[in-house]
Amino acid sequence: MDLIEVDEVEDDEVLPELDLARQQSPDSVLDADPLDEAHDDGVEVIDRTAQESFDFNTGTNACIVDKTDWALTVNHAFERHKALDPAMKLPWEQPSMQGIFHNSLGLNLPQVHGIALELPATKNEDRNQISVSGEVEACADAAFLSAVKDIQDLDYFENKRQQTDLACAKWLDILSINWSASAIGQQVCEDLRSDPTGEMANETLKACFGTKSYSTLLKRAGSLKRFILWHRDHYFERGFSVDAIPLHEPDVWSYFRHLRESRIRDARGYTGPATFLETVRFTKFTIALQGADNILESRRLQGFAAIEKREKGPTHQAPPMELEHLRRLHSLLLSADSIVDKVGAGCMLLCTYARARWSDLRFIHHVEIESKRNGCLVLYTTEHKTSAVGEKKEQYLPFVVPWDGVTNENWLQIFLDLYQQVGLNIHKVPLGPLLPAPRSGGGFCARPLTTSEAAAWLRGLLKGTSNWESFRSHSMKATLLDWCARSGMDKEVRSVLGHHCSAVSGSEVVYARHLQARPIRKLMMLLRLIRIGMGLEEIADRGNIAGVTPAVGTPGPGFGIHGCAARTPVLPVEHVQAEADPVQDAVEGVQDHEDQLSIKEEMNIATDVAASADSLSLFPESVVKLGLIEIDSSSGSDSESSSTSSDEPLAETFEARAAYTEAVPEGLTFYKHVKSFRVHAVRNEQQVTVCKMKITGNFQELGRTLNFRYPKCLRCFPNDPGRVRSREDAVEALDKALERVRKARRSAG
Repeated sequence: MDLIEVDEVEDDEVLPELDLARQQSPDSVLDADPLDEAHDDGVEVIDRTAQESFDFNTGTNACIVDKTDWALTVNHAFERHKALDPAMKLPWEQPSMQGIFHNSLGLNLPQVHGIALELPATKNEDRNQISVSGEVEACADAAFLSAVKDIQDLDYFENKRQQTDLACAKWLDILSINWSASAIGQQVCEDLRSDPTGEMANETLKACFGTKSYSTLLKRAGSLKRFILWHRDHYFERGFSVDAIPLHEPDVWSYFRHLRESRIRDARGYTGPATFLETVRFTKFTIALQGADNILESRRLQGFAAIEKREKGPTHQAPPMELEHLRRLHSLLLSADSIVDKVGAGCMLLCTYARARWSDLRFIHHVEIESKRNGCLVLYTTEHKTSAVGEKKEQYLPFVVPWDGVTNENWLQIFLDLYQQVGLNIHKVPLGPLLPAPRSGGGFCARPLTTSEAAAWLRGLLKGTSNWESFRSHSMKATLLDWCARSGMDKEVRSVLGHHCSAVSGSEVVYARHLQARPIRKLMMLLRLIRIGMGLEEIADRGNIAGVTPAVGTPGPGFGIHGCAARTPVLPVEHVQAEADPVQDAVEGVQDHEDQLSIKEEMNIATDVAASADSLSLFPESVVKLGLIEIDSSSGSDSESSSTSSDEPLAETFEARAAYTEAVPEGLTFYKHVKSFRVHAVRNEQQVTVCKMKITGNFQELGRTLNFRYPKCLRCFPNDPGRVRSREDAVEALDKALERVRKARRSAG
């Protein structure tokens, strides 16, 4: 039995109440207030009546009362002596809240089925509510029903604002531990004094964090909060009260040892110390937290974090999808039972062919459609992972989706028709999320589909294929990049396709649509070869993808879910019976010639280039071998040209006269860059080019006579003749090429 020693009890107050409570409720048992458990310290009780009615401890000179009796006494005394203000009403007594707390009101709360239900219209109905024409009936076995969660329906920017405010509130709570522990904490404290609403303090914190994403702010705040909680408990056990900030190196060392013990016990948390050091570095450059430098300069803390991170082992990356899985998505786009699953499969194909993260598609500004031969669909966005870095926030990142995929159907047009059928407008500016979260009763939410929901939906669509349980949302981005690597594409092309900046290309290649033309063309060639039945290893064995003759409109059989394409051989040009379009041949010849002069693909040394200069032509080698092209190396004289073309073989003409000759002007020296093969001009007795580039070991001096038409620097040769500067110049060059082809055919006939 729990006993309580009553201290400082008045004769005429507590003990009579206790006797009265016993008489009124002899058999009742009341729960004692949890706070009463803290009053166990006994103090002397002088009343003799209490000694006669209850057990009395003479050692402590206190009356021993049963815990239940004590609870009855306190409750009865409170009910007898309480005095409430009639004007003060409880929440359920106020008129505005009676509709909620009234017993007769039957609330029919909706049941949660794992999918967001339709919410009532809000003030921002035009932006938050996407109307759907017609009723979209969801099948019972639709994959999206088990993937989409029932969470708050907020559009992208509203959710971003709320999460940022939540992160600032957490950091404000951290700074309040010790306002003087950081430079920003003192400023925030002054803001709270001048503005108790906290708006100025919140604005100050947002300005300090700059363009950091809310996920980063929440992650760093959570890491520092865990250290603060451990610090409080660690010193509370010792009977001390010490502020966790500013940081002290011995405290952090003890915290790291605690993290190691937790990691051994739970078999997780290998990156906890490394994450905390990243958080300290974050606080140094954002809120100027005191003690951060000592933590970052501690060798034992850095070594400890590295050792713990090493124990984690290799990182398990998201596996790429294979050809079987992409064909399954194409099949579902055509024949899925649920139209929502059709749209979902199309959006995932769009993300795969665009080599984009799923989070990059959460807010699209506008879409451009080029539905022509070798056309594409381009998604422009500013809300992506690296958008907060420098000037990238002011640039659109283009995601280029090739029009042709790994199957022969016009899948992009099918997707656009379905997208319009469910009520989504691809031409809307801004578009918002490419795929809003669908509702179970039809229509779509205002919020974008989250990354975890997209991964669950992808696994639901690919269920039954090989390794479908291991796929994550990043598998869509990694698929084509993995295929490009296996087919032999160089790293520079794969970096541009993956929207990664490198020291060679820089960010301008990633953010400029026209500068991605060459890598996108290579990707189209790869998809075309896969579509006609070639494997990635076979493509790699053939060598450079750019050297393969592209097939136009290659027919193929219909693909099933697990079907394989029939092997269709790539026919050489000389075996084609149909008459080719000369303009088309000239354009493709120029493209092949451009690829052969690429930095990473042209590995010939200078002597090899000079030796093969006579055999170079604007047209493919196979066309030249047919005798359809007459190579005119003369200065333009009709008599001299006719004599050589009619009587002498072409090979002798090449040996007698160079195909191209250019003399270096006096006062200038031409230098060729050994990597780009681009020619720069240098004035005599100078060590820099005309375009202000310093002459280094990467430049090679050329002779006074050039027999090869090298690409030239635009700044060094601004007035160089024959340069294509506009669309009219390109049309004129193609017309001249067409005229040469016709002239060659007339001469051959």
